[in-house]
Amino acid sequence: MARAFISVPLDEQTQELLLRLDRRQADVNWVHPEKWHVTMQFFGAVDLDDLRDCFEKIEAFQATGTLGPRITQLGDRNLVVPVRGLSELADNVRKSTGRLAPKQELPFVGHITLGRTKGDVVPEIVGTTIKGNFRVDRLMLIKSVIGSAGAAHTVVDSRSLIPMDVSAHSNDI
Repeated sequence: MARAFISVPLDEQTQELLLRLDRRQADVNWVHPEKWHVTMQFFGAVDLDDLRDCFEKIEAFQATGTLGPRITQLGDRNLVVPVRGLSELADNVRKSTGRLAPKQELPFVGHITLGRTKGDVVPEIVGTTIKGNFRVDRLMLIKSVIGSAGAAHTVVDSRSLIPMDVSAHSNDI
């Protein structure tokens, strides 16, 4: 059994935008930029072969993630950038992997975790305005191993999302 999740990666432009944020505050354990992603579904303990089978069968389309409007805290200690526009994609992932999901599954709340606060401190960065959009055209299956230095992420599988049929959504004749 393994700890794993299905996520979408961030494009280079979005990563560059997030790298411009002031990450010098000492009261935050900052997430390394190479680990930034939006989790569609988390699995606490799962058979990776079963999950890979489900992963290959996910029927989902490209989507657009919208950042912001402000950096906030999710739960007691998670410093996050909210991401809207990915609920339908998350629903499709969850439908395909539902039998493997945790029994007490949390609802999807799109976000990018920037860091975790130390104690009850509210960092100065909370409330900072952030805006941007990014195209989601790939799903990643990630194995996550917790160690003394935090979580180590390994890409188990990756797949392109089915492009939307633009002509089906066009008003042109």
